Amino acid sequence: MSRTASISKVIGTGRGFIISPLGIVRMGDMSTAGNRHLLPFEPSSRYTRGPEGESMNMAVLLVLSSLLSPAMERIDSTLEKAVASARADAVRAAVEVLAAEGTSSAIEEVIVVALLADDAVVEKAAIAGLVGLQPGSGLDWLCTQANQHPRKEVRDLLIGFLAERSEAECFRVVLQALYDEEDSVALCAIEALRLKSHPGSIPHMIRALKHQEDRDRDLSVVAERIREMLSDLTGADLFAASEWDALWKGNKKTLTKGKKVDATKIVLKGTGVKIDPPSFFGQELVSEKIVFVLDTSISMQEKDPLPEGEGDGKKGGRGTGVDSVNKKKDANDELPNSRMRLRRVQRELKRMIRELPRSFRFCLLTFDRDVNRMSDQLVSATPDQKRRAIKFVDGFDPQGFTSTDLALDSAFKIPGVRTIVLLSDGMPFRVKDPIDPEQLLDHIEEINRFEHIPIHSVGFKATSGNAGGFLEELSRRTRGKYTEVP
Repeated sequence: MSRTASISKVIGTGRGFIISPLGIVRMGDMSTAGNRHLLPFEPSSRYTRGPEGESMNMAVLLVLSSLLSPAMERIDSTLEKAVASARADAVRAAVEVLAAEGTSSAIEEVIVVALLADDAVVEKAAIAGLVGLQPGSGLDWLCTQANQHPRKEVRDLLIGFLAERSEAECFRVVLQALYDEEDSVALCAIEALRLKSHPGSIPHMIRALKHQEDRDRDLSVVAERIREMLSDLTGADLFAASEWDALWKGNKKTLTKGKKVDATKIVLKGTGVKIDPPSFFGQELVSEKIVFVLDTSISMQEKDPLPEGEGDGKKGGRGTGVDSVNKKKDANDELPNSRMRLRRVQRELKRMIRELPRSFRFCLLTFDRDVNRMSDQLVSATPDQKRRAIKFVDGFDPQGFTSTDLALDSAFKIPGVRTIVLLSDGMPFRVKDPIDPEQLLDHIEEINRFEHIPIHSVGFKATSGNAGGFLEELSRRTRGKYTEVP
């Protein structure tokens, strides 16, 4: 390995400081050391990148910087110590000091030390500590990193922070994030704009939807979230970007004032055609990368009563003088096998699989005490994969407990997943190593904080008590939808 390459691997650089074997050192004012030509160090300095990192110019700078380390000012380790302690108050206080300094190097330290700590408590405290940051080089650096940082986690956190600011440049950065290569960051930007609920976002959201359409992603989660936001802002329910654009141009004066249009009076000509997405128990699947998480625990062999108003076709009233308890027991004994929960799920799954368009990529996952996956990755909805999926569905066998926690963890690990559909008839339950539902909800929120994957849930009316409440809350926290099967 060349000396240049080895140096590049040992010494990292940040804006205005260096991460070296000596620790994080800030490139202080070294004019007193006669090194005026080296400083201040900025990433904008002219250098080129070679196949193994920075060019010799950068390597020379780093070597000289290390050799001259006594002339450098060691960064106060307050933030590092605070992050190591994982104390939110200490992290926030340390970041507030750096925010008051307001330089790009101080803000870069916040990014490197706190926002990349992979700790939700530290991240939240650091963002709170940045609130007092004033316009200047530090805020400019945040805006740059919100769109350009290589780690999506940093871009996600900074977009959420900048969305709360009033500066026009911050708003432009959030709008630019609508086109981020990572769907999760684009979804973060959409959510941030939705919370602001500013009518000025409408034309930008329409352009972002057109961007999705141009990439043949009409049924992506990002496209659907944009439509939902446009619907919230305008009161209309449209599909294609051309429709929304016509609505905006024809009602701009009204919409700019924050008012909604009368949906019954919307007349559009030459508009796009809505693509009907496939559905599962009536819930539209507006995503092209879905993992289905399916409960096959022992309770799924239960038969549910027929919905009120349905029966065997015989006419008759309620009758009198009959013991209602015995009547209910007799009715359950006579229920057909078609009312078994698992059989109903199998039928619906196979119908849906047959109708999946080729553009869809999916995976099926079942859980009882353990987890069983059809595949370790998403597969395209080709005829061969559909046959494979239907064969997998035919093999469902109800048994064991309800290890919802293991199933969801497994679903999140499937590369590329953008939507999860969870079907279950009960609360998470296991005798050995019991599951705390509230802790599970918090855990899902934490591992999903940078993915923004909606979890749509499907429950059964017959078990809608605590089970329905858990599923509904899970969907609420992840911006999914809850559906109840009668």
